[in-house]
Amino acid sequence: MRGSSFLRSTALKHAAAYMMLFAVANLSANLIAHRMVLNFLDDRLNASVLERFREISSAFDVGGVAAAVTMIKSHGPAIRGEESVYNLRDPGGRLLAGNAELPQAGKGFSSLNPARSDDGALAYKLYRGDLGDYALTVGVSYKDTDRLTRIVTTSFGWATAISFGLGTGGAILVAGRLRRRVRRLVRVAHAIGNGELALRLPVSRQDDEVDHLAKELNGAIGQLESSVTALKQVTTDIAHDLKTPLGRIFLMLDESLQAQDAESGRAFTSAALSELAGISTTFDALLRIAQIEARDRRTNFRFFDLQTLLADIHDAFRPIAEDDGYILHLECDGAAIVFGDADLIRQLCVNLLTNALRHTPPGTTIEIASHLTSSHVHLVISDNGPGIPDRERGKVFDRFYRLDKSRNSPGTGLGLSLVKAIGELHGGTVALSDNTPGLVCTVRLPSAG
Repeated sequence: MRGSSFLRSTALKHAAAYMMLFAVANLSANLIAHRMVLNFLDDRLNASVLERFREISSAFDVGGVAAAVTMIKSHGPAIRGEESVYNLRDPGGRLLAGNAELPQAGKGFSSLNPARSDDGALAYKLYRGDLGDYALTVGVSYKDTDRLTRIVTTSFGWATAISFGLGTGGAILVAGRLRRRVRRLVRVAHAIGNGELALRLPVSRQDDEVDHLAKELNGAIGQLESSVTALKQVTTDIAHDLKTPLGRIFLMLDESLQAQDAESGRAFTSAALSELAGISTTFDALLRIAQIEARDRRTNFRFFDLQTLLADIHDAFRPIAEDDGYILHLECDGAAIVFGDADLIRQLCVNLLTNALRHTPPGTTIEIASHLTSSHVHLVISDNGPGIPDRERGKVFDRFYRLDKSRNSPGTGLGLSLVKAIGELHGGTVALSDNTPGLVCTVRLPSAG
């Protein structure tokens, strides 16, 4: 965000949009309230005019026109500043009493604007009615009403201005704070993009949408860091594990070239091809793991019975195991329906059985079992062999990792990595535990039954 204009920032634009909506709503509310106050003042002025008219009308009803004239003469001069005006005329239009020469207004309410424009001139709200054959006009000046109107108008104006000012200031403050937060995120993201994968986006205490996004991105960055670390480790492990067989291949091919007879040359060439076959097997295993971790193998997912699959594997491995002096048992709770790739689950089981046969001595008992829970199927392969030390169990799933006592045994060190990848592809977990003695490998898969 370096060099970007604050006035063009998204945060300020959003804040300005909300501020404009607030200002329009506030102005509309003030205009409505202002109109209501003006209507109230006008109604009050009308009531005041009617009250004066009714006083004189009551006097007329009691004492006739003489009483009305007396009341007008007593009221008119007493109103300081002529804020009230009266005008009583006989049927011929002659003025009988009053303190103002008012024009002949229509019956009911009307307004009288001043003839001159100086500040002292007053406007009046008039009411004309009949007292028998006489015409009475009463008026009350707009002086107090105008003063209250100016006060109300000024108050609403200041309220609108203050609200707009505070809202604008608040919008700029909020936009500035959000911009600073985003700027910090951008700086950290830029550093992460340049390879500093150990960094994480800052998360505030506000727990808002920006923090939720930062948390999700931090999780993704953590996975990326793990993947990059694993990739670096795999690259190192591949270079380390292939260095020795490649060296042997060069020596064998060199011996083949220098062999004195064809038979010796063929023997060295055959040994070199065997080493190359082992390297090819390693790369095939790495490719399968990469495909599985990339979720490229879900197209063959179907519903299948794990019990039937385990029974087939048991029948295939039992003769081999018994010939080598092992005891192989099968125990299943019943039908266990799983949604997945049956071939991959078969490969998972084969890898686990092969490891058990390869790393335990003859006479070992190996058990294949499946147990059902309300939501999962547990595939368990256990033995009573030497087992794996607790500190090593978390490492054996790493690619090319091999226990010291297994260094001289055949294998690529990728079997358990493939098992873990297949388990995770199926939404499951793979865990190792102690069988006292021996090892228990439990694959927990979601049940589809």
